[in-house]
Amino acid sequence: MRARSAFSPAVQSARVLIIAAALAAGPAAVKAETQDAAEFSQTLSGSYLAGRFARAENDTKQAADFYSNALVFDPTSDMLYEQALLMEASQGSWERAMRLAESLVKMEPGHRMAQMFLGLGAYRQGEWKAAEKNFRASASGPIGELTSSLASAWIMLAQKKPNEALDLLVVPKQAEWAQFYLRYHRALVADVAGRRAEAHQAYEKIFNQDARTLRTALAYTRSLANAGNIKGAKAILKQHIEKSQSEGHTLARALMKELDQPNPKISLLVSDPSEGLAEVFYGLGESLIGEGAIGVGIVYLQMALYLEPQHPFALAALANAYEANRQYAEAIATYDRIPKGSPLEPAIEIRKAFNLNSLEKPDEARALLERLLSLDEAAASSAPATPEPEVKSENAAPALPAIDLDGGVLRLGSTGENVRELQTALDRAGVALGGPADGRFGMGTRRAVQIFQQSNGLKADGVVGQQTLDAILSKANAAGDAPAVASSRADNALEPSERLQALDALGNILRARKEYADAVDVYNRAIEMISKPDRRHWVYYYARGTSYERLKNWPPAEADLKKALELYPDQPLVLNYLGYSWIDQGIKLDEGMRLIERAVAVKPDDGYIVDSLGWAHYKRGNYAEAVRYLERAVELRPDDPVLNDHLGDALWKVGREREARFQWDQSLSLKPEPEDALKTRRKLEEGLVEAESNSPKIANGTSSADAEKRSTP
Repeated sequence: MRARSAFSPAVQSARVLIIAAALAAGPAAVKAETQDAAEFSQTLSGSYLAGRFARAENDTKQAADFYSNALVFDPTSDMLYEQALLMEASQGSWERAMRLAESLVKMEPGHRMAQMFLGLGAYRQGEWKAAEKNFRASASGPIGELTSSLASAWIMLAQKKPNEALDLLVVPKQAEWAQFYLRYHRALVADVAGRRAEAHQAYEKIFNQDARTLRTALAYTRSLANAGNIKGAKAILKQHIEKSQSEGHTLARALMKELDQPNPKISLLVSDPSEGLAEVFYGLGESLIGEGAIGVGIVYLQMALYLEPQHPFALAALANAYEANRQYAEAIATYDRIPKGSPLEPAIEIRKAFNLNSLEKPDEARALLERLLSLDEAAASSAPATPEPEVKSENAAPALPAIDLDGGVLRLGSTGENVRELQTALDRAGVALGGPADGRFGMGTRRAVQIFQQSNGLKADGVVGQQTLDAILSKANAAGDAPAVASSRADNALEPSERLQALDALGNILRARKEYADAVDVYNRAIEMISKPDRRHWVYYYARGTSYERLKNWPPAEADLKKALELYPDQPLVLNYLGYSWIDQGIKLDEGMRLIERAVAVKPDDGYIVDSLGWAHYKRGNYAEAVRYLERAVELRPDDPVLNDHLGDALWKVGREREARFQWDQSLSLKPEPEDALKTRRKLEEGLVEAESNSPKIANGTSSADAEKRSTP
């Protein structure tokens, strides 16, 4: 492979000089340059530097435009082609990405990502041999080799070659982490190929190794149920939920409800090769993001969505990645692409509210959550206590006309009025689409078709030929003539756990905005729902207790904090907050110190908790010990103004006045609260005034606790 450079030799020295000058001018100068794209991108080096800056800022669209512009000046640079390709793929611009991939493989035939993109394009066109060749060429490095094996297996199955497909998934030399994916996809391939016994044997082995992984548990459960083993399916799902040590994921609970219905019709998690290939890129993409490779992970997720545009798990994972990059608007837009009616919908709305709050739109965030809760309350109040009698509609829907496909079929990717009529018919026949009748045959429509086909003795391939279409229209028209029966459960009603999560999210946003009185009201609503509090519910009492404390209403604050500690005796945030609050008020000093020491033992690397222990020593006059812990706290959280201020106070007390003034000055540079800033300035002018020492920085749930509570679906 030839040496790779961003530019041809003729422009190397000019590039170096321009970049050096820009870096010497500082980041502000670089940003100012990139903002004036019309002027700055008129040179090769300018476009390249602007592209790098835009990529660093996670602005993939701007980065792609700048790199593409640079290619105009130097169309021989494989590095520029690669960067432009990755940026286009990162935002799902597949038409442009495919053109770039074709150019890049001519320059660098072994380019892994370019070959993968071309393989996906060939697969979508039904060009199996070309797709095989592309994926074989992409098999470089551990991830490339694994991706190639998994993708090639699904391409073989698309060609009705299950034996070859399964053989490709036996790769003994792969590492153990890769073996998990190989075994999982071997089970999926066997299932789709109709080899139930082989599939269940593979699922069982995976499940026995790890029963907590949601995706494999759902796949195994659905496979058993689809084969008619409802009892076995329930047992597997129940075991998974028990192993997760919680109420179970939303999708696990929703599937259990389906299994509890009489004669449930449960589809496979992956029902055809296209879904299987998308599962490859979804699973690996999510894992890459989990390991910190967010950029590559996003590209993998976009490849999954190229195959299955409405893949709910891939969309949710992509939104999570945008959140990790602080691209909150992009995260919201991605969540909005997940089909409505999904069991994930309440959790998605909660995530959107957190993102709106991060975009400094707290009113919109609060309104979204209040709307979600009000819809739930309205649904609950309108649900009938007893089934309503059948009511013949006076305005029955008109019969749907026959549709002649003229020998053709409707399938994934089809669009137009026939697709819209199909979607309308499916909805009327009682098969949930998971989205509107928009005339686009997406993943939700295909799954609905498969469910109908399975329920009516048709080949469940998700492809609508004339026989399937006639059957759907017949069922739809029959349903239109049937009497309407009121639903036993309103569509918008939340499960109790979902309602608690929505209330907790609203309370967190209010606390972050220092609207503590309103937060107390929200947590009152949450706690009223809890008939038998257990360890899971500590956070609601803790959050209400801290809100009471901020309102200077100590008796109920203490009661809530003690209740939270009773529910979760080793919770470091509760230990820290209650212990320090006692010491700060000069009560229960020994007990308070013991609580804080226990908190530090559990979380020795939490700067706020270590600060509390140092400040507790300070309050008790143990200044040397205070300095020791407060120096450690500032090492852990150097960007916190209050921690720096505390260290300054302790240093002053041990006679290190010059260092104390340095810490106070550092605290001011970190933009403390206005009232704290006034006190710190006075200390710089006059020295330490004991009565005006700042109040302590207490870990109030905005660091580790909220990070755990705000986990995505």
